[in-house]
Amino acid sequence: MAFPPVVHEPFASVRFGRVLFVELAPGPPAGSRCRYCRVLSGDPPPGRTHFSEPGAALRAILSPLEHGAAVDAVVLGGVGDPLRHRAAGSILRNLRTRAHVATVVLSDGILLGDRDTRRDAGEADTVAAWLPPLRVPGTSGRVAALRREELFGRHVEGLAALRRETPARIALEIPVGPQSGGVKENREAWARTAERIRADRVLVLPAPGFEGDDVPAALEEVRRELPHHAGMFLPDGTPPDTRCFCDDVGTDEAD
Repeated sequence: MAFPPVVHEPFASVRFGRVLFVELAPGPPAGSRCRYCRVLSGDPPPGRTHFSEPGAALRAILSPLEHGAAVDAVVLGGVGDPLRHRAAGSILRNLRTRAHVATVVLSDGILLGDRDTRRDAGEADTVAAWLPPLRVPGTSGRVAALRREELFGRHVEGLAALRRETPARIALEIPVGPQSGGVKENREAWARTAERIRADRVLVLPAPGFEGDDVPAALEEVRRELPHHAGMFLPDGTPPDTRCFCDDVGTDEAD
């Protein structure tokens, strides 16, 4: 599937400063479940391909920088995970050596179980990876629960391998939904993961659709059980907040 890179005009991001935001890969079809939910239901992880010609993609990103755009970082993200682009590593490496600019990859983490993908991700200064819940109240079926636990474990192993194999800084993003944040097992699993992979940054944020006066208290309940450097974030609507994950990561079907 062809997908020309989308290079946004530089703008101020609450999390990353002034950024050049780039989308390298398409997201799921409108109205479909997120990548994690589809893998959770038994689908294989999404494939990687050259959605655009690597040289052209790099030139599109370098152009505003070469024409004087002053930014703190180039952020690769969007609804489509940038690591699905097979040239992501090459693009990141060239940005570092030719543009001398900090780079951030926003990923849902699904593809980090693959060594080649981790090698590409490791070319970034920072990989901000999403961490799903281990349990979601209201789901049913022992097999579904075991499948969720297995996938959570694979997710964490991919992050741990990224830490071992690359020099990239790792930022964990924990989207808290109206149900998942109140589950003690989730808070404990999130805290163990942050400690195990020695996350450089841990950020608690509301899952899509979680709004209202209850949000700050729900985020704080999770944050206070995480490492001392963990912070909270209320989305500001800028493009880096457009991600691919569902509220509480979907609902498991009965076995």
